[in-house]
Amino acid sequence: MSGHLFKKLLGCHEGLMKKRITDIQIDKDKPSHRILFLDGLHFDSVDAGCIPKFGLRVGLEIDAEVLQKLIQAYAGMQAKNYALELLANQGYSRNQMSGQLAKKGFAPQAIETTLEDLEQLGYIRDEDFAQKWVDRRRRSKPKGKKMLQHELLDKNVDRKTVDRVIAEINDAEEVRTALQLAQKQAKRYRSLPLHVAKRRLHSFLLRRGFDYETIQNVIGQVLTEENGQ
Repeated sequence: MSGHLFKKLLGCHEGLMKKRITDIQIDKDKPSHRILFLDGLHFDSVDAGCIPKFGLRVGLEIDAEVLQKLIQAYAGMQAKNYALELLANQGYSRNQMSGQLAKKGFAPQAIETTLEDLEQLGYIRDEDFAQKWVDRRRRSKPKGKKMLQHELLDKNVDRKTVDRVIAEINDAEEVRTALQLAQKQAKRYRSLPLHVAKRRLHSFLLRRGFDYETIQNVIGQVLTEENGQ
């Protein structure tokens, strides 16, 4: 927030009772913050950057309401900048980003404002995040729908969004993915008895998140091919 806007806000509140900043102390619990005292009373613990940003100093008279708005605006700006830094490296779901901002120490109001801004700007869309995650996983580390669903829920994507994205994977695509994995894995079982190979391949595909029907379908094809039966 600019000094010009700071003065403008003060001007809008000239009729309100002003308070004097009587002390500024280092917050022992958060060394990167400063505790402001107005008329001798504890007002708030704020990021140290607020002090030079708004020209705050002992002896300055200011309306407490305006000061609070300035502090909130500054916190929101910092939260948004931090979020954009994170997004430059990878995508985040809404809940993931909320968790990252909370871990960094931003207040709930700053977090909510930042999330709303990021959604409006298109930086965070849970459905896009989920779809990209599924596409990437199926290219690099193919897995079944159940495992993909579990991974997305683990990343705090809401269940309705997860269900919509997973539902777009049709049965033919699911079988094709399972078949590719099974064909590669079955080569390791060539020397094993057929019933042992079936059991191991079944466990392998189950761990990868495929359902029983898909697994049985694929095992029937792959082990017949591998054993020449």
